[in-house]
Amino acid sequence: MRQKWTALVLAASRPGDPLAIAEKVSNKNLVDINGLSSLQRVIDALNEAPAIGQVLVSVENLDLVDGIKPKPEVLKASERVVDTVRETLEKVGAPLLVVTGDHALLTAEMVEIFLEKSTETRAEVSVALASKDVVSSAYPDVKRTYIKFAEGGYSGCNLFALATSNATGALDFWHKIDRNRKRPWVFLKSVDVWAFALYAFRRLTLDKAMERLSKKIGVKAVAIRMPMAEAAIDVDKVSDLYLVRKIVDQRHSSVKGA
Repeated sequence: MRQKWTALVLAASRPGDPLAIAEKVSNKNLVDINGLSSLQRVIDALNEAPAIGQVLVSVENLDLVDGIKPKPEVLKASERVVDTVRETLEKVGAPLLVVTGDHALLTAEMVEIFLEKSTETRAEVSVALASKDVVSSAYPDVKRTYIKFAEGGYSGCNLFALATSNATGALDFWHKIDRNRKRPWVFLKSVDVWAFALYAFRRLTLDKAMERLSKKIGVKAVAIRMPMAEAAIDVDKVSDLYLVRKIVDQRHSSVKGA
């Protein structure tokens, strides 16, 4: 019997978030998507995934989850995401799956695929990515931020697996990645000068980048390529919300027509 994972949902929302203001909610993760909030959809997907044993939610206000059913265990979010993850890992231990509360298209299948592949690699840290080819073939008009490697671009999927307690060594780099997610060259330059040079000349592959990162942080880190475009689509702005609502509508229509 495989070990169950604890899932941490990062659901704190910054003050003045444009999406929250547009939708008239106190936290952007509470936006309504076809009758359910984004946060509820994420928690439902995690509860349906066999690999998940416990679901935790970090928010700025503990009352924000009062409408979530079943009500999850709530943690007070720290000012920095990396500190919230570190404190949770120290509290509950590994393995820990980290996902964001705006990943409204998350499914149990995505969770299972990501964790199964992560376990197969025996990595201590795993990050989910979807290729530009996968995303663009399904949604040609969607705008995502892609990190361009030698074999093509990749977009983050807001899924992170911390398989061992040693994964804490990668959290400071995670913070650096998050701050510079739209400026990958800044992050790569901090890994090593050769990684930066190879990236600049489009000679750096994704796997080689992860190998170099692993040496830098002293923890085995791998990238898991997700096969579905929806894994890379979150609800970060109003245009995302319209797209996600449309996709959820299509899902419901296909289920009814089956």
